[in-house]
Formats: sequence, C-alpha cells, structure tokens
Amino acid sequence: MDDKKTKEVRTEYPSAWIALTQNESVGYIIDALLDLPPHREFNKTELAEMAGVSRNSVGTHMELLLTLDLVEPVEGTTPTRYRFNSDSGVSRALVELEGEVNQAVESDKKQPA
Repeated sequence: MDDKKTKEVRTEYPSAWIALTQNESVGYIIDALLDLPPHREFNKTELAEMAGVSRNSVGTHMELLLTLDLVEPVEGTTPTRYRFNSDSGVSRALVELEGEVNQAVESDKKQPA
C-alpha cells in the first residue's frame, strides 16, 4: 500500500491516538487539562487561555472532549462551565501515560552521554 493510500485509510478509520492528536490544538487543550488542580471549573474562554489556543478551537473540540469523557459540564451553570473528569477511563489513561513519559524522559536525562 502506498503512503497516500495508507494515510487515507488511517484518516477514514482513525485509531484512538489519531483521534486525540489529529489537531495540534487538541494536544494543547489536553495538556492544560492535565495541569488543572482537582475539581477546577472553567469555561471555554478560560480553557482556551490556559491551553494557549483560540476559544474557537476549544469550541470546535469540546464535543470530542465530552465524548471521550475528559471533561464534564458543571450542572446549573450558565454559560456552561466544565471540569476535568479525573474519574473517566480515558482521563486516568492519559494521566498514567503522562507519568510514564515524564519518568522515561527523566531517566534518559540521568543517563551518561
């Protein structure tokens, strides 16, 4: 299969990793979510500022964040406020992945050159 065809198949049937990383701003948004203290509420504008992306980017990707259960709406807030859902399986997996990557990077830094 040629490279173009492979990319088309991956785009049509994305893995979980592709779904999370298909847009650069999603990575920045998730990184900001992982930095939040527990139960910290935010609106789309605040999340955009924390992530260093536009509010429009947050709005574009909010459905993905909700579908993956990374964020949950805070009941009774108008406009809607959200919080990182640290209890979801995807969130726990991302926190674990971040820890593993950080540990590997730190371990590599300690290796003699």
